[in-house]
This record gives sequence, structure tokens and C-alpha cells, in this order.
Amino acid sequence: MDLSKYVDLFLSEGREHVAELSGALAELESAPASVDAIAAAFRAVHSIKGMAAAMGYAVVTERADTLESALDVLRRGEEQLTPSSLGDLIDEADALAREIELAVTRPAPGPEADGNATPTDPSANPARKRATHVRIRASRLDSLMNLVGEIEIARGQLERELRNVTGENISSAFASTSRLLSELREQVVGARMVPVGDVFERFPRLVRETARSLGKEVDFTLDGAEIEMDRSILDRIGDPVMHLLRNALDHGIESAEERASNGKPARGRLTLSAQREAGYVLIRVADDGSGIDRDSVLARARAAGIVGWDTDALDDVTLLRVLAHPGFSTAASVTNISGRGVGLDVVDAAVRLLGGAIEIRTVAHRGTAITLRLPLSVAIVRALIARVGEELFAIPFTHIVETLQFEPPAAAFRGAEWTETTIGDLLVRVVMLRTLFGIEPCVSERMPGVSVLARGRRAVFIVDDFVGQQDVVVKRFDPPRGGSSMFAGATVLGDGSPALIVDVNSLI
Repeated sequence: MDLSKYVDLFLSEGREHVAELSGALAELESAPASVDAIAAAFRAVHSIKGMAAAMGYAVVTERADTLESALDVLRRGEEQLTPSSLGDLIDEADALAREIELAVTRPAPGPEADGNATPTDPSANPARKRATHVRIRASRLDSLMNLVGEIEIARGQLERELRNVTGENISSAFASTSRLLSELREQVVGARMVPVGDVFERFPRLVRETARSLGKEVDFTLDGAEIEMDRSILDRIGDPVMHLLRNALDHGIESAEERASNGKPARGRLTLSAQREAGYVLIRVADDGSGIDRDSVLARARAAGIVGWDTDALDDVTLLRVLAHPGFSTAASVTNISGRGVGLDVVDAAVRLLGGAIEIRTVAHRGTAITLRLPLSVAIVRALIARVGEELFAIPFTHIVETLQFEPPAAAFRGAEWTETTIGDLLVRVVMLRTLFGIEPCVSERMPGVSVLARGRRAVFIVDDFVGQQDVVVKRFDPPRGGSSMFAGATVLGDGSPALIVDVNSLI
């Protein structure tokens, strides 16, 4: 496979991670004991190493591995950061940045030794054919999407004002303008959509080389590479998918000898797939390996204080929470592939930032499947607008099952942020948003509720009133350090009032 088409992507992502690394090291100059800064630096270097390995840039991979090991010692608390060691880290980071720039000036990795040679016939080279596409900077598409979002807000405000104005001509003109704006929005969103194969196609090499280094035999399959999603999302799932593939190869799929002793084919199966479901794209990494040892995970989780000693079993939801806990690992020793406690915590943070969710299914001796449920686009979403106290909140429709009039359990009025009750035969979590958001509870026999589904769990959010539903423009929301992570963004409604977008995943 010709990897030269991914050079620009490698360089762009590499520079981004270098910037994150430099920022973290700068923070360590003023706060040498900052655990967050050390963790951020470690994650940035770990991502660079994985990207370089996938591209076949051995020098970058080796230098990143050396720097990662040094940061890992600090992360584990085995050594304290000194001015001298910080200087060494900064020098190594500078060298790594230079290697990334030098790597892309060398000849691109050639055809691999599996017989898939790059065509030499000029007519087979797409670059020599008549161009049918125009390359546009992603930043320009982002700016265009932002303008469309502002137009959506202005349209809502205009519609509100026109309700007080009568006239057939005005109504007809607004309807035509509204239709054209909707079509413009769809065209802009469509222009941002690209096949997931743009990211998927760089992973076969990573899987082959990783499997070879582990001495394992693996058949790797790609499915659904033609499925399209927003470029801004696709660019950010490369690292999470890479972590899942590496962990599946290291922790999931057994050696040929072990598989044979268990009556399995010597070659393991690893699949990376994509499929559409409603307003989501499901990215799934599945293997037919040994499955996750729940007893081992439970024992380590108890010892680490992640779960209580009275916890006697881990369901899939709790298992995911434990595995995604920062620094948690079941590896007996650190290897070049995994075992440093990085993987699902990185994946979970990235997916939640995009408004998605992770699901896990594992069966002992049969394998594990981890699914990333990601929205098609994060720019504009359909949402239910609800009032809680004097504030308005937007709940994305992609999580909503139904709305209902609900009789909250008595515990909901006694200051509890959540409790549980049975609806039919289903045990669901009941979340009183007034209490959760720090608003005085309102006592009523029946209250509006929103039944939602996320992370494989059902819940009911109790609100004061339903205002309506509309398409909302998602604006980035950065809570203060140490503040709440209950919100996935913010928006401005048609009447100009602000509303926070509820992060359903964080509340279940």
C-alpha cells in the first residue's frame, strides 16, 4: 500500500501533538509536580509514536519511545522532576519535533512486501488524470460551517419577529429563504463529509507490524470504509482507533500455540468496521481472542480503589468505567505495545469530547468488541429544549427515546442527584436536573421527564418544562479547571437566549 497520501495528515497531526507536548513541558517549568501536565505530555508522545509506527518512520518511533519511557517514570512517581531532567525532556522534545519534519522530506515508505506494488503505469496514477476535485483547506470549511451556524441563529431570530407581522408575501418570502438556507446547510455539511477509509487505510500496516513484533498470526479485515462522516470528527478518531487495535493485538488475541490448545484456528481475527445507525456512525474494533478477564480487572480495580471491596462482579458498563480510568492497566509488565495504562482512557476522553459514547462487549475465550458511537457531525444537532428553573438546556435528540409525564421517586426530592426506579420491567436511573444543576428542588406529583439512552443504560431526566425542539449550532464549551463536565457545548437559541447542551453520557 502506498502511504505517501497520508504524509500531510501525519505532519499535521504530528505538529499538533508536538504543540501539546511543548505546552505541557512549559507548564512543568512553573509546576514541576503537575500530574496533569506530565500525563498530557505522555499522551502526546504516545500518540506520535503510534502514528510514526503506522507510517513506517522508524527513527521517529524510536525517539518517541525513548521520550515516552522517560515520561512514564515520572508519571508512575518513580522519580521526581528536576531542573536538569526537565531540560533533558525539552531537548528530546525539540529533537522529536525535528525528526517529524525531517521524516516527511525523506522518500515516502514504498510498497510493502506483500506483493501490493504501487502501479507504475502513468494512466493508473490518479494525479495524471484530469482533476475532478478541488482541494480546500479544512479551516475554510470550518469557517463556512461557522457562518452557516450564525445564519441558522439569525433565521430563528427573524422567524420569531415575523410572528408579529402579517402578510402573505412576507410569509412566502421567508419560507423560500428558509428552504434555501436549509439546502445551503446540507451542502456545506456534505462538503465536510469524507469516507472513513481515509483513516482506516493506514492501519493494515500497523496491524501487520504490531502482530509480527508480538509473534502472533492475525487476519485483519476492514469493513465499511465507504461510510462517510464529518472530517473534523474523522481527524480526531485516528488515535483512539489506533489504541484499540494495538490493545486488541497485545491483550486480546492469543499466541498461535495458546489458540491451538483451546481448539481455535492458529490465526486470530481482527476486524475494524464502520456502519451507519440513525444519526451516528458506529466504529467497531472486534477480535476473537481470549476476552477480558473480569476477575483480574475486578481485583486490580479493588486494589486501586476504583470500585469498593463489596463489588463482586463487573457488568459491561462498570467494566468500561474501570478500564477507562486514567492509568489503569492489567498488563503484568511494560512493553513497547501497551502496559503503561494508556488506551481506553485516551479513547473515552476523545469520544466524549466529540459527543459520542463507547460500548464494550466481551465474552471469555470468544473475544471482545469495542464500539465507538460517533455523531455524523458535531456542527449542528437536533435538540429538545427544556427549562430547569430559570435556565434553558438542550438535550440532543440522538440520545432521546421518549418524553413522558413522570412521577419521581420520593428520594428525588430529598437532595439526591439521582436515584433508581422501575419502569415496566426495566430498572432506570432517575436524574433530577434541578438538584444536579444546584437549583432548589420543586415538589410536584408529576413532572416532565426525558427518557434517554447512552453508554448502554437507560435514564430519565426530570425537567420543569418542555420549550420545544430545534436545530442548534454547537459552540465549544470549556468549563473552568475543576468545573463540571456535564455539558458538551453551548448554543444560542432563536430568541437570542443562551443554552447549555447537556452531555448525556456524563450523567448516566
